[in-house]
Amino acid sequence: MKFTWFRSTFSKLILFIALLLVASSVGFYFLELRPQGRTDFLSAFWWAVVTLTTVGYGDIVPATTSGRVLGLMVMVSGIGLVSTLTGNLASMLVERHAKKRKGLLQVNLSGHVIVLGWNSYAPNLIRTLAQTEVLAKSNLVLVNNLPQDERDALAFKLEMGERLQFVYGSPAQESVLHRACPEKAKVVYMLSQDGLEPKDADQQNLYAALTVRSLAPKVLIYSEVLLAENREHLLRAGVNEIISRGEVASLILGMMGANPSAWPFFQSLIGVHGGGSLDLRPLTQEEKRMAWGEFFQGIWSRTGIMPLALCHESRELSLEDMLDEGSALDQFILELFTASGQQTQLGKQGPNILINPPTDQRLDVYDGVLFLKPVQEES
Repeated sequence: MKFTWFRSTFSKLILFIALLLVASSVGFYFLELRPQGRTDFLSAFWWAVVTLTTVGYGDIVPATTSGRVLGLMVMVSGIGLVSTLTGNLASMLVERHAKKRKGLLQVNLSGHVIVLGWNSYAPNLIRTLAQTEVLAKSNLVLVNNLPQDERDALAFKLEMGERLQFVYGSPAQESVLHRACPEKAKVVYMLSQDGLEPKDADQQNLYAALTVRSLAPKVLIYSEVLLAENREHLLRAGVNEIISRGEVASLILGMMGANPSAWPFFQSLIGVHGGGSLDLRPLTQEEKRMAWGEFFQGIWSRTGIMPLALCHESRELSLEDMLDEGSALDQFILELFTASGQQTQLGKQGPNILINPPTDQRLDVYDGVLFLKPVQEES
């Protein structure tokens, strides 16, 4: 067994000081205290600590020449050792702070939010998360290779203090992702990296998804994709939900051709310029015994809240669910996972939504309801 702890200068100093304290305590006990008929070894140790640190209370002093020589040696040694130890401790703290600032340390968090990659849309994502319960009290870990000055400017702009931490490096590398501690995270967002070709950006997200899923089989992963043909690959890699960057924009633009008010409506709905109008809450056991019509009338009449859709929470998803039994390649992938001992659990499949259900729709198979929050009256 190799004692790697004693390789550092700081640990060697601690060991040397401890040995010096023990030796000087024993020496002072036999040279001074025992000849006086005192058997209090703690007093000898007290004298050694006070003398080594050059505090010099003077409550215990050597009376013999040999005891004074011992005290002289301990004091001279203490001046150098204690100052060297203090300098090394300060250096370690400064080095750790510098590594943390550079994103080279492993985070020690739980229930945090991870954002892999960075692009011009990332600030909008963080602002939206900050307005929801996802990031209201959670820590945020950004994994990217932004330069130091850009990371400092971003930390100043986000104003999250110690709740914001960086991990520097490529999101596709396992050693980098391991420092972000995805196995303890609440959710992972994957962004298409700026500066890369669409194919390469999607490839990086694919590698990142496979790595995150191997480290954290049950964490929720949401990703964007640039090329529609890569959507299926990301789903098979274990991503729960995928958004094509231009998909939503093109649909809204098409709707605006028929109705120009479509975009202002969606802006208010999702909260482009502030808090959105949509919210989600779980169904109670009493509500699950109702039909949609009864539930809608009761909620509307009592609270003025307008229910829009029923939601079925995500379910556990395994690799077997995603692979095609008739595909030789998919079966080969499954055999590789099994042979290497890797878990085939891929986390959770995204929720199912039923918008504007029929009046007789039973609620017992659903978990939550999406609704429009009532408009706050201006004072």
